[in-house]
Amino acid sequence: MRKILLFIIVLSSFLSAQMTAAKTNKLQSLILPGLGEFKMGHEKRARSFFIREAALWLICIGGKEVSNWYESDYKAYAELHADVNMAGKDYLFAVNMGHYDSFTEYNDIKERQRQIDKIYEEGQGNEWEWDNTQNRINFDSMRIKSLNYEKYARFAIGGLVLHRFISLIDVIYLERRNPKISLIPQISTHTGNLQFKLQLLL
Repeated sequence: MRKILLFIIVLSSFLSAQMTAAKTNKLQSLILPGLGEFKMGHEKRARSFFIREAALWLICIGGKEVSNWYESDYKAYAELHADVNMAGKDYLFAVNMGHYDSFTEYNDIKERQRQIDKIYEEGQGNEWEWDNTQNRINFDSMRIKSLNYEKYARFAIGGLVLHRFISLIDVIYLERRNPKISLIPQISTHTGNLQFKLQLLL
């Protein structure tokens, strides 16, 4: 996390030196929402973006970490209570384990449903048998919690992307709401007279 933040700060500083102020504000808002607003002097507005950004990062990182904890727990729980090796098993295998008390019960039901392609072969390390139904239910509950926290992390990633576009639009709005007027002195090459050029930057 610290490396990501350091990279963002360094990248922002490097690119900002190569751009005009208006473009810099937009770029900074894409890199870190609220930074463009802060540079423009809208500190209260920037603070709200910083708070939302921090919250989204906490949900993203926290959700992923908690999801991994639950995944590790339900796999260890299965090995302890269902006598199965979870190494190399895909998520669908965990789903099936959570719905059927044993490997034999699962295969029998799939055979009766004529879903032969979904039957697990014997002797491939896929056999399981729960010591009791309640432990299977506990396992399935942990699996679902792991999935839900993974979803929270993914939603937060989408929120982080959307948050950047919102900040960019906000900076564009602030620039248009507060037009900048500049007076540029110029010397005419034909007459030698000093002229002033008025620019209105929207």
